[in-house]
Amino acid sequence: MLLTLRRLFGFALPATEEQVEVRDWRARKWVIEPERPGFAARVEELWRYRRILWFFMVNAVKDRYEGMTLGPFWLFARPLIPMLLMTAVFGGLLRVPSQGVPYILFFIAGSSCWRMFERSNLWVSKSLEQNKSLLKKVYFPRIIAPIASVAPALVEFIVLLVLLVVMCVFYLVKDGIWYMHVGPRLLVAVLAVALSVFFSVAMGLWTSVLQVRHRDVQYSLRYVMQFWQYLTPVIYPMSTLPPRYQFVSYLNPMAPLVEMYKWAILGLGTFPTGPFLSGMVIILATFAGGLIFFTRSEAASVDKL
Repeated sequence: MLLTLRRLFGFALPATEEQVEVRDWRARKWVIEPERPGFAARVEELWRYRRILWFFMVNAVKDRYEGMTLGPFWLFARPLIPMLLMTAVFGGLLRVPSQGVPYILFFIAGSSCWRMFERSNLWVSKSLEQNKSLLKKVYFPRIIAPIASVAPALVEFIVLLVLLVVMCVFYLVKDGIWYMHVGPRLLVAVLAVALSVFFSVAMGLWTSVLQVRHRDVQYSLRYVMQFWQYLTPVIYPMSTLPPRYQFVSYLNPMAPLVEMYKWAILGLGTFPTGPFLSGMVIILATFAGGLIFFTRSEAASVDKL
């Protein structure tokens, strides 16, 4: 009735309380969104939950070797057996050059940095799925799961470093030559390893979410890593490639990191300044994009587990 009079005579009549309430109810819009903190808030949250991060790292290592009768044996055998086989094939049969050092030292040095990246990436990709029982029950920063998953790769890296030192001592006794460099240059090796871990986490922020959505990611990722290894100077020195192919190879961010590590540990080659800077740009871009993607997808990914 009031609406009809308003249309006929063109003047506004006072609305009743019931009409105002209905109109306000229809105008309201409730949007519930998860909080998306910035990078600084993420770092602060990780620091508050640092004990949980340490708990996840210890559990990741325990789950890897707990229950095995020959646990300590496999800790050394898993990386050592492939090393010996690859050394026999590429160093013994194919005579791949090793820049003046025994091939096994060359290969262990390159594989240490590469396996740090490869194994970390594979485990980070499965981090959300492996911790789904806790992720769906208790709140903690979800990014802790991918970061803590690099712990088993760190243990393997320490084992390979011990093997490298043992082999250097062996050649010192055998040939009287100490091949490992000791000094400030080792800081470059630490930087190369740290960047390898950082790059694996950066990629894992993408693949861990994609693994929840598409379960075949873990199988395809293994093939990608095997192919990627041959594009990285682990088995062969970069100097064996023609200059035009070296430029293409250095588009791979892991290539300068492996070269840096071999240069710092054994004094092989030169420090790849230009490729290192371009690789840093790619790594930082991967991490920035991965952090945004993970932050926007973590809630939906946990619900889908």
